[in-house]
Amino acid sequence: MNPSRGQQLRFYVQKLNKKTVTSSWVAEQGVAALSARCSRATANKAKRTLEEAKRRHRAYLKSKRTVPPPALIEAAVWLASLDTVFRCGFVDPKMFAPPPRALMEDLQSMLAIEPVEHFRGTRCVLNPTFGPGSELVGGADDDLIIDDTLIDLKTTKHLTFGREHFNQLAGYYLLSCIGGVDDCEEGGINYLAIYFARYGFFHRIPVARCIAESKLPALLRWLKKRAGR
Repeated sequence: MNPSRGQQLRFYVQKLNKKTVTSSWVAEQGVAALSARCSRATANKAKRTLEEAKRRHRAYLKSKRTVPPPALIEAAVWLASLDTVFRCGFVDPKMFAPPPRALMEDLQSMLAIEPVEHFRGTRCVLNPTFGPGSELVGGADDDLIIDDTLIDLKTTKHLTFGREHFNQLAGYYLLSCIGGVDDCEEGGINYLAIYFARYGFFHRIPVARCIAESKLPALLRWLKKRAGR
């Protein structure tokens, strides 16, 4: 998913759930990466941008409004550029410029159709990681866990649940079986879900329909061996 779209949706979900497990933003690692490869002026500007994004985020969480305001959506775009520095090594020369109006409108329109009922729960984890499971594959994090549902967010223009989507969700589930969910209270994952943000469409399937419990131990052994190569 486009990082800016993912970030603003996660901000929204965090506001909907008072008890949310969060971790440090990937953008912070992006700032560290910039400090190592760019000029001091660029690194300092990235640090100021990150601090401003954090300030807007804190203000939003304290406010009475539910939907993220335009200022926070703009900050999500900044954070997306910093995410990309860390994940891909790409430095966008326009990362500090005001976001295009079309992008801002696109992000706001997706928030307007989000089905709130699917994103409220007693357990909410943003960007869940899976301890030794994530380490096994060199680092892995999903978008959300709500109660016992593992959720991946997509902004593709195609409303299609393809094999690659299933493999991704199943892979995250298997990693959770190996390493659990970091910083999260005990509780299993019983459902896998994908949310198509452009359509407001939420598709959820029981894990039991995807992976036979009797075959799970052998599958986990295969995954550990495969990843070890």
